[in-house]
Amino acid sequence: MSAPIRILISALGGEGGGVLASWLADAAMADGYVAQRTSVPGVAQRTGSTTYYVEMLRAEGRTPVLCLAPTAGEVDLFIATELLEAGRLIQAGFVTPDRTTIIAPLRRVYAITEKIAMSDGRADSDLIVEAAKRFSKAHHIGDFQAVADKAKALLNAVIFGLACRALPLSPEACRTAIKLDGRAVEANLRGFEAGLAYDGDEAPVEAPAAEPAPSVFDAKIDAMIDGLPQEARLHARVGVERLVDFQDAAYARLYLERLERFAAMGGADGAFVSELARHLAVRMSSEDVVRVAQLKLREARLARVRAEARARQGDIVRVTEFLKPGPDEFLSILPAPLARALLGLVRLAGLERASVPMRVHTTGLWGFLRLRALASMRGLRPVSLRAAQEKAWIEGWLNLVEQALQKDPAAAREVVETAQLVRGYGDTWERGHANWRRIAEEVIAPMLGGAQNAAHFADAVLQARLAAVADPEGKRLDAMIASLKQVAAPAAA
Repeated sequence: MSAPIRILISALGGEGGGVLASWLADAAMADGYVAQRTSVPGVAQRTGSTTYYVEMLRAEGRTPVLCLAPTAGEVDLFIATELLEAGRLIQAGFVTPDRTTIIAPLRRVYAITEKIAMSDGRADSDLIVEAAKRFSKAHHIGDFQAVADKAKALLNAVIFGLACRALPLSPEACRTAIKLDGRAVEANLRGFEAGLAYDGDEAPVEAPAAEPAPSVFDAKIDAMIDGLPQEARLHARVGVERLVDFQDAAYARLYLERLERFAAMGGADGAFVSELARHLAVRMSSEDVVRVAQLKLREARLARVRAEARARQGDIVRVTEFLKPGPDEFLSILPAPLARALLGLVRLAGLERASVPMRVHTTGLWGFLRLRALASMRGLRPVSLRAAQEKAWIEGWLNLVEQALQKDPAAAREVVETAQLVRGYGDTWERGHANWRRIAEEVIAPMLGGAQNAAHFADAVLQARLAAVADPEGKRLDAMIASLKQVAAPAAA
């Protein structure tokens, strides 16, 4: 009796992994194999990560006993419907270069840990693709979601077509499996044929970013951007566009004036000014409730939602925002003196942790008007409490960057990067500020003051930032700062 063919599928909840496993088993039986499929549901991972296992074997008289679960190192075909899921199973040892063919799309559905990271927590897709190619016998990796969209079909149907090519199954048996299933037969057949005909296995090469179109801003802004180092101009121009959208041209000029000041300093090369331009633009366009309302009302966002919902022309799509603002978020958009007085009363009443759960229907008249009213408060922003807080923080951060630049340009670049800790609003904003203040007071300031070995300045700031990113609650940062003080104590003695 020949050895069975072992197929492992990893999919997210709702992506049709179970249907794909059924198609494979039914097609195998239509081609004369004995086939068996099992599944192991997952929980709480982007609506549930589920693995499916299929074994198929040509029986020779006797009915075989097939396995119910895969064994690491003994998988012939591994299919993933999302790239990070492919990485998980590769790491677990199910993909091996002596036998495994891998089929995986380039699409990503970000995990919770990626979304809640204090900085860019996204896994490196290029590393996952590299691992897939390195550890597999053969690989089929591409933008299969685009293929499915073009065929007006679902991703699992396209992958079924690719799997048919990788397995000793006849296309007719696969088509029969889709027809027997009876669900969305025409669309699934279109997707299957698209996958069967697909010939672009390799990841598409991305074109280099193009220089933005000529500026539509005034000549003074253009001249200020052109006066910056070449490496910084792209980020500066994007920053200007962002800040004009956030507030106005005068605010964008303030941004460029700050960049000009640093560009004129010794040790500030083009790469340094470019990173400063990127982080400064983000910090000068903080996510207050006015900004949140602006972004939620964008036509481009609503168009993206319709596309993600696969809405057809004439379909009604209702968008509901789930918001839970607290007193700080609401009151911080008021003029600073009034906001401080009201927040004082809130704290006296013990309501500072209170919140107001809200459901706002963006696509309904009343919900639209509520968000539009918030967005229209942009004119109050320059005198708001949140603007005063952000201005104070930015000036303190830039002051530390300037001092570090005079002492060690490498350390100054790390001080610039600490800006990524301060983001969002509500509890996220408060935790980020608290961690940043600790780094400023207990790592950066002692280095600048000579209380600790300046030779380790850049590395100390880097390690502190990474600790804060990895653990927003601050426990890793506590340990890192404690170890830094232990190293400094013998030197001081």
